[in-house]
Amino acid sequence: MTARAPARTAPTARLARRTCLGLALAVGSLAASAQQQCGRPLRVAVSDLGLGAYQEQGQWRGIIPELIQELQSRSGCALVLVFMPRARALLEFDRGEIDVITSMLQTPERDRIGSFLPYGFTKHDLLIAPDAADGIASLADVVRRPELTLGVVRGIRTNSRIDAQVEQLLVIRRAEYSADYTSLSAKLTARRVQAAMMPNALHVKLRRDGQIPADTVILDVPEARPQPLGLYVNRSTVAPAMTQQMARPLSAMVKDGWVRRTYVRHLGEAETRRMYQAALAR
Repeated sequence: MTARAPARTAPTARLARRTCLGLALAVGSLAASAQQQCGRPLRVAVSDLGLGAYQEQGQWRGIIPELIQELQSRSGCALVLVFMPRARALLEFDRGEIDVITSMLQTPERDRIGSFLPYGFTKHDLLIAPDAADGIASLADVVRRPELTLGVVRGIRTNSRIDAQVEQLLVIRRAEYSADYTSLSAKLTARRVQAAMMPNALHVKLRRDGQIPADTVILDVPEARPQPLGLYVNRSTVAPAMTQQMARPLSAMVKDGWVRRTYVRHLGEAETRRMYQAALAR
């Protein structure tokens, strides 16, 4: 009985080998098809942007790393995350050294370089020290209060009325630049500035991490409407067919609720609902 067992199991083993070979060929065929459709791997610039992208125990986490992983899975395109400071990412995208840049507002200047693929929203809020918050309901109120200084991050635009008001405060030396949001939160904590404009993905994480005092007042000011957020795909380095290969599944991720659920996991249900309701009410 023991001696004859190999003879009976040989066909099963051959079948298993053929099945594994068939699966390997199928996977190889799918990979080749994706490579043919998408071409080379694309370099995707991602910056440290609060809950958008951040490091935790040596790993990059957040909304954008998860979104890019899901987009790669659905599109079949190889998307390689390249983490770099925001200013450098923008410069390298403009030079054609980066294929995709994330967490972008749509602007005419960037439209000349890339194709905008929307997926979500961002919402700027006014953060103000509690001892300065009395009577403040808008950024215009800050402008009218000569004792208040506003902190902003250099190079950040909001595509809203905020930009003009910030320029006004800069001219009269009542706005102060910071290199990044961590530095800005430190200035607010030390009362070097009494108010600051920050996107919700940043201030939610900074507050959770204890980098913004718990008593800081966060105001949903009328000047700061939610803005569509998306990817820009570089037209000088990425063929139109390849862009469409990513645009279709990204649109599906929005329609089937994947993106919104990802916002909820990171921002929380209340903050996500506030942002989406305001955006859809525009």
